[in-house]
Amino acid sequence: IRLSFSGSLFEAASSTMMRCLRISFLAALLKPCALAYRVSVSRVKVTSPLRTSMSMKDATPSVSVTVLGGTGFVGSRVCASLVGAGASVRSVSKSGRVPDWCSGESWVSEVEWIDNELTRGSREGLMEAVGSPDSVVSCVGAIGADVQSLLVGNGVANAEAAAACKRAGVKKFVFVSVASEVSDCASWTPYYMKDGYFKGKADAEAAIVGAVGAENAHFVRPSFIYGGDSFGLFPPRVNFGYGSAVEEILSKGFFGTLADVLPGLIGVAFRPPVSVDAVAAACSGCAMGTIADNVLDGTAAINAATGQLAATGLTDFLDFAKEKAGDLQAKAKELQEG
Repeated sequence: IRLSFSGSLFEAASSTMMRCLRISFLAALLKPCALAYRVSVSRVKVTSPLRTSMSMKDATPSVSVTVLGGTGFVGSRVCASLVGAGASVRSVSKSGRVPDWCSGESWVSEVEWIDNELTRGSREGLMEAVGSPDSVVSCVGAIGADVQSLLVGNGVANAEAAAACKRAGVKKFVFVSVASEVSDCASWTPYYMKDGYFKGKADAEAAIVGAVGAENAHFVRPSFIYGGDSFGLFPPRVNFGYGSAVEEILSKGFFGTLADVLPGLIGVAFRPPVSVDAVAAACSGCAMGTIADNVLDGTAAINAATGQLAATGLTDFLDFAKEKAGDLQAKAKELQEG
């Protein structure tokens, strides 16, 4: 399923193109130093969910968690965070294969990788795939331009999973939804987003509450998620270095004021994005019971609940560039004196 943008500039802005353009512009400014900056990314002081959770491993009683969409961009990192926290983890996805980005990581051997499509096959097969865990985390979602596909990928798939969890007696269900500030702007978006994507997310939340009860339903609601090593357009995505830089910039008070006064998704475009590591840590914490909040809505709430340090991508890049400039200056001086 592909996401397409069409219509007037207003409609393009409403479908998050403004955010993509702004991030692409920043990326273009930084790109000449991209290879060098990649070396410095390891200096970025972000709280990795896996590193954070490892210290809790011995103290946390074993909890069994099934991650739906566990081979995806967010889901695979949720699996990593849960393993680090000492959980017994099962991943259920269409492919059932370990993602390429983590294929060499030691934690993947601690996950049971199961293939199952939530909306295809028998309900018995879905129940078998989900199992009888203490908690379920769903990172299942879809993006595109077809209303029915969006309803199925975001709504029906999660409703079927919720029904399976109810029959299995699952105690807790965590769902990666969408920030309310974004969904409140559904009227700004093309019809397929309003009637497909946003409705599907809302249907999923309602089904989950119906299955496990409001007190056992946890909704993690990010807006724009960044992370990993690569860029993408369908869906829009930037890597960790650039995303952290954008988050740092947009966390400044000036941009927060702009976001508060600008209308609809134009204002949302000036909200800081959130790291995939923070989203994964939020899902893991809710599933493990270390985060009690039933709703984590937006970047600030997600970062606060997971104890994320302030993003420093831009600062780290500038420090690195300054260091390299100093090295070049020293080298040039040596050559002159020689």
